Amino acid sequence: MISDLNYLIALNEFPKFGSKSLARLMDYFSSAQSAFETSASNLKQAGIHDNVINEFLEFRKNINPEALMQQVLDNQISILTLTDDSYPSLLKQIYDPPYLLFVKGTLPNLNDHNSLSIVGSRKASDYGMQVAKNLTQEIAKQGIVTVSGLAFGIDEIVHRSTIDVGEITIAVLGFGILNPPTTREQAVQKLIIENNGTIISEFPLLMHGAKQNFPIRNRIISGISNGTLVIEAVEKSGSLITAKSALEQNREVFAVPGSITSPTSKGTNLLLKNGAHMVTCAQDISDVFEMEFCTPARTQIKQKPIGSTPEETAILNLLSQAPIHIDEITRQTNLPAHQISAILSVLELKGFVQDTGGQYYTYA
Repeated sequence: MISDLNYLIALNEFPKFGSKSLARLMDYFSSAQSAFETSASNLKQAGIHDNVINEFLEFRKNINPEALMQQVLDNQISILTLTDDSYPSLLKQIYDPPYLLFVKGTLPNLNDHNSLSIVGSRKASDYGMQVAKNLTQEIAKQGIVTVSGLAFGIDEIVHRSTIDVGEITIAVLGFGILNPPTTREQAVQKLIIENNGTIISEFPLLMHGAKQNFPIRNRIISGISNGTLVIEAVEKSGSLITAKSALEQNREVFAVPGSITSPTSKGTNLLLKNGAHMVTCAQDISDVFEMEFCTPARTQIKQKPIGSTPEETAILNLLSQAPIHIDEITRQTNLPAHQISAILSVLELKGFVQDTGGQYYTYA
């Protein structure tokens, strides 16, 4: 019933009613309206703690369920509940599925599409960003729905790279779906929706992005997906929390290896030590899921250019997508430092070399 859905939204607006509390209330009461309007004693019998009950009784005095529903309708937001047939079946299987989901855009039928969450550092290196772009595009080209968290860095690259190849991406928010986004978030959200993607949130409509929200959000990112790929992550990060959620949900976990000297690779290298699947190309994921990602028609091997001089060629042979410091280039080539700098400048002008900052260089 639409009227009862108003009250379910109103219950969800109370920040201390998480998914478990909502499920408990809906199991105990005949309707969301009954749960919203009931007495303190009935709430206690439903399993709600006394201190939470008192806060809720005060909170509901200022809540208008009809006005909340009007906000939802005005912003073209759909609502999914745990009992709906269109609720993603993978998400239903996790320990603590969100009882209510706010959805903006077009939610694909994930029973007919495989999905992969791809997450990583907000402070990704050039290496991580290039890997995220390349892997995401190859994965998305095969019709795999990508899932990420809209954060700056790897998440945003995942969403944009999926859209670049004309495929579908889902962004799971760590804040309310009507919380005023930053200019960057607004631009990415608009792009996702315009390209048949989806924005999802379980939080109260205007809730801001509090720190404690993101681990809660991460269980949805992993839970809605067949597996989770971590591209770059520091040793203690939200990306590792997502990977942990995936393991707890009995989903596959993948990680991209990185330099042992890079802080943003410590988390992914730790995952690999602990048994995550190593990924160096999309085929590594397809081998686990028994899918074909890297078909011959899609695989293109980019040949390294040959330098105009033996010195240029020697330097080019040392470069890869992993950044290398100028001191290491000097050590391995035995060329004078001033000559190395001059040659790198020439190669950069030719478009063969990229300066990633801090005197680190990669093959462009």
